[in-house]
Amino acid sequence: MQSQPPGSEPPGPTRAKRRQKRPAGHDDDDERRRKMQASSTTNIRGLLREFLEQQLRLDLQRHEMMERHARERAFFEQQWRQSMHSMERERLVLEREWMEREEQRRAREEDRAQRRDALFTNLLTRLLHGDL
Repeated sequence: MQSQPPGSEPPGPTRAKRRQKRPAGHDDDDERRRKMQASSTTNIRGLLREFLEQQLRLDLQRHEMMERHARERAFFEQQWRQSMHSMERERLVLEREWMEREEQRRAREEDRAQRRDALFTNLLTRLLHGDL
């Protein structure tokens, strides 16, 4: 190789090689960009996958919670129905007892009225016949 003084350029073929190297450097940059894009794409896909998995877990939890609430609601509704049936039976028993007591009261009142009428009739009969 010939030595050139500093600052002077070598003849044509060396200059062409430099130009050829430059695109190769650009290829390195392009490759680096592609790798960065690929890694960022991979990162984004990973984030999306994690997000979707988290959403799936949240949906499953929400679904389980809704099922649990539905079971609890059904349980409480069943308890409510049972207590309402029990209260209705108790109300019917109390109403029947009240009706029986009311019927007994009416019977006693009717008996008293009949005895009173009999007494008045007896008194009036004695008064009319002068027994008093």
